[in-house]
Amino acid sequence: MVWRIALVAGMALSALVPSVASARPERDDPRIAEKLSDPMLQAQVSSMVALISEMVMDMKVGPLARAMGEWGDKSMRDIPDDARLRDLAGPEMRDMPRQVAREMPRAMNSMGRAAGALEEMLPEFDRMADQMRRAIEKAGRQAY
Repeated sequence: MVWRIALVAGMALSALVPSVASARPERDDPRIAEKLSDPMLQAQVSSMVALISEMVMDMKVGPLARAMGEWGDKSMRDIPDDARLRDLAGPEMRDMPRQVAREMPRAMNSMGRAAGALEEMLPEFDRMADQMRRAIEKAGRQAY
């Protein structure tokens, strides 16, 4: 049953992907590591994640679950039309939005540290890319 819930949740969350993808900035922000470590931004993101999680948990998934039942999982056929993801997830998932929001600042700090480390490595990546470009050009000249 857990994998079915995960599948339904994944399908529900996939509806959010286009809006998240379109929210990406057009340029790289060199201060991303600093921003991810900002407690004010972390609080805002945590609140937003909790709200979105609550909204996803309240999505009606009955018709989708029943359709999945038609594709093979017969136990999903009996799910009522007005069933929400929260109903399928059960009581152990009731606190999930708050748990995710509570962990968000720590996750953002980790992402900030990783972004900072990658930022420090950019000159080395540039050097490697330039070295690879020269090697490929040289190999191309030698082939002819």
